[in-house]
This record gives sequence, structure tokens and C-alpha cells, in this order.
Amino acid sequence: MSTNEKTHWRVVTPATWPAPPAVMSVSTYAEIEECPRRWALSSAEYPELWGGRGYPPKLQVAALAGSVVHLALEIIMKQLMRAGVPSLSDPSAPQVLRELGGYTRVVEECVARILKRYIDNPRASALMEHAQRALRGQVPTLRVRVQSILSRLRLPNSAPPAPAASAPKSGGPPPRLPLVNGIYPEVEVHAKSIGWKGKIDLLVLGDDACQITDFKTGATDEAHKFQVRTYAVMWRLDDELNPSGRVVDRLVLAYENQDVDVAPPITSEIDEISRELRARRQAAEAALAARPPSARPNTESCRYCGVRQLCDTYWASATQVVSDDGRYGDIELKITGRHGPTSWDAVVVRARDLPAKMPALLRVQQPGEFKKGARVRVLDGALAHDSEDDAAPAIVTLGVLSEAYYEPLGDRK
Repeated sequence: MSTNEKTHWRVVTPATWPAPPAVMSVSTYAEIEECPRRWALSSAEYPELWGGRGYPPKLQVAALAGSVVHLALEIIMKQLMRAGVPSLSDPSAPQVLRELGGYTRVVEECVARILKRYIDNPRASALMEHAQRALRGQVPTLRVRVQSILSRLRLPNSAPPAPAASAPKSGGPPPRLPLVNGIYPEVEVHAKSIGWKGKIDLLVLGDDACQITDFKTGATDEAHKFQVRTYAVMWRLDDELNPSGRVVDRLVLAYENQDVDVAPPITSEIDEISRELRARRQAAEAALAARPPSARPNTESCRYCGVRQLCDTYWASATQVVSDDGRYGDIELKITGRHGPTSWDAVVVRARDLPAKMPALLRVQQPGEFKKGARVRVLDGALAHDSEDDAAPAIVTLGVLSEAYYEPLGDRK
């Protein structure tokens, strides 16, 4: 792939729309409910772009920071459990942290591991250096976030660490056997009878306790309560890990600055939530059956959409993303000619705050080639225009975080 191809991408449409997920999860359902088109565009195959699954995701530093915190929590928590240390206030906790190299080293290693996931992502290559600098600069803050959550962690002394599961001789994942009393991180539960699955951050099983804790690296949200209650239902319905149908008696949402207890569902509520989850999965499948699936553009959700450049409904709406100060945003242009080595004359096709057919000047970082008449969709470009001079063109500048997607001549009639 040439440098120009890495900078300017082509607008593509999936040759085949993806089938609904075989098993639903809370996060997948939330995405489908918010916008079926977004899930479908993100999950389709794009072999002309890369060999990975779905559309290459864009690096979002804020989201990566949360992933770093979550991974660091998992690593430190597992080490504490292996050593039988119930909390950071235990006298043995400092030694466990020293063996890991300390908080800072753990966070730095997590930054490297999270970014490594994007090493083969062609869309991320231009942003890797920026993401590395940004995350490394946040290491002190990320360390504090990890410490804040772990400082409130209290594991029961009576519950032993989870026994290590051995993988089958033929390889592959370990068998899903009934869980005995213990402390279990990252437990994937399967509710086969309703077609749902989920991953529990921390499950504690004791003689008189069955507790689920879910770590949250963002702001409090009512949707988190629904999520953790569905985990309780999935645990109850997982006939492999929980064949006795044990019911959860405590649910905890562990945020950075507080723990929030959520009322666990009682038996009658479990039945009701199970029916609701089955109905939600069926509704999601129905929404994805349309070709293409429906798009539900709105200003807030589209802001975080990683495939809005591919969505004609988004560009035909009045919801193009623009920053609060109006200095950055999305805009679709039609190229009218070359202006200079790294600039092009154009007219506005669509932009939330600019009129159609307004003259524009597109400035790119590197020399490239756009054909006259081609349409270019710019994401997160720097936008400037003189509101007092109707003849002055809008200036659209591609920065480090900007992307440009073009439609070759003949793609649009």
C-alpha cells in the first residue's frame, strides 16, 4: 500500500452484509440497538483492506486509555489472588507489586500490549506514534486510576484462588467445568437457552457468598446496572459452570472513585429478564435482516462511529460531526481542480454548518492525486471560513487525526 493510499482511503461498501451474531452480548446488543448499520458496516469483511475481522478500527486514545486501565487491573488482581492477598492493605501486597515491577511498569507494559493489537491495522499505522506519545504521557494518570480502583478491592480470606484450568491435550480452550468455591477473574458465562454470553470481570464463590464485580473505567451510567444484572442472569443459566443454578447475592460496579452496589435479580426477576433478553436478541436479528440494515444517525452517537465515512445516510443527514467550537469536523467535498502540490480546489457537498456548493480549499499533508469531480469525505478535519465574506472559501486542513475517504468517478451516478 502506498503512502497516498494510507492517507486517502476509498469509500467501500461490503460485498456481503454480515449475519447476526450467533450469540449476543450486552455490548454487541447495545451497538446494534443504537445503529444496526454501524454494527453491520463494522462487522463485515473487507479483504481488499486487510485480513483482519471487520472494518479496521480507528485508534481512539481515550478508549485505549480505558483498555490499559482494565488490563492493568486484571494483571495485578490475578497476581494478588495467586499470592492469597485479599487487599492492598495486606502486609504482603507490597511484595506482590514489587514482583510485578511496580504500578508504573505494569501500566507501561499494558500500553505496549494494547497498542500491539493494532500493529497489523492499516488504518492505525499513521496514528501509532501519536497514540504512543499520548498514552505514555498519561502513564502517571493511568497509574492513579488503577490504584484508586484496587485500593477498594476486598477479597474474602475464606475463598481460595481459582484452581488453574488445564487445556486439553489437543490444544484449544480449557473445558468449561463446574466452578467450585474460589476467586475467578475474567469468567465467560454462556446462557445457551437464551443465546447470550458475557464476561464477568471478577466472580467470587464462597460457602455463603456469590458475588460479581464489574470494573468500569468511565463515568457512571444506568446502562451499567442493566449489564451487571444480565451477568447475574447468564451466570444462573450457565449449566456448565453453574449446573446447580446458584443465584448471585451481590453485584458491584467498581468505578474509579466509588463502588456501587446493584440489587441482584431474584428468581422471579431472572425469569423476566431472561424473556426480555431473548426478545431483545430477536429484535436485533430482525433489525440486521434488512439489506442494508437501517441507519439511525444522531449527533452524539455518530461522533464515536468508526465507520460513518461509509454511511450514505449519515452524509445525507444534518448530523455531521462538528466540535463544540466549530474548528474541527466532518465535511464532504467535490474536487474541482488542483490548487497546489498539497492542496485542491473544491465545493462543499455536505457539512452541518456550511452551505452546499460553497467554494472550499482542501489542504493535505502529503502530495496525492484526486480526480476532478471526485467526492472526498473528510473526518475530523480542521475547518475555517470567514463568516463575513461569502466569496471566501472554506479552508479544510487534514491533520494528524484527520482522515480522507474518496469516491472514485463512476461510483456515484
